[in-house]
Amino acid sequence: MKKIVLFFALMTGAATVSHAQIKLPAGAGVVVKNFIAPPAIGDVGKTASGIADLLGSKLSLGATEKKSTLDAVTSFLGQKKDILGLAKSNPADYLKKFNPLQQGFMGKMKTILGAAKYAKLLGLKPSGGNVAGNLLSNLFF
Repeated sequence: MKKIVLFFALMTGAATVSHAQIKLPAGAGVVVKNFIAPPAIGDVGKTASGIADLLGSKLSLGATEKKSTLDAVTSFLGQKKDILGLAKSNPADYLKKFNPLQQGFMGKMKTILGAAKYAKLLGLKPSGGNVAGNLLSNLFF
């Protein structure tokens, strides 16, 4: 009986010690360390409309392009709003869900805009101290 109790005690101790040795994958801390908090999205429709208007003027979009852009932005922001709470509570989880969502959105935008205008869109990505107040931050962060 003593051997059985000793065996289970050793196994429990070994399991506890080995669990403590789990490490994050290389670069996981860097992703969260360089994390830029996304802006809050109030009314998806108003935000999407503002972004579509801004892109319309910056990229010289035609009526069809602007309508398609508005539809794509509205869909993207609606999906993003569902995961936005993770940005504060678990940035790594937020990024896991946001990155594929953003890639799909950017793929749609590339189809809608064409290569030249899509390149201009990527050039509009906010940076530095301009991130928080820029409406286009909703597309990139």
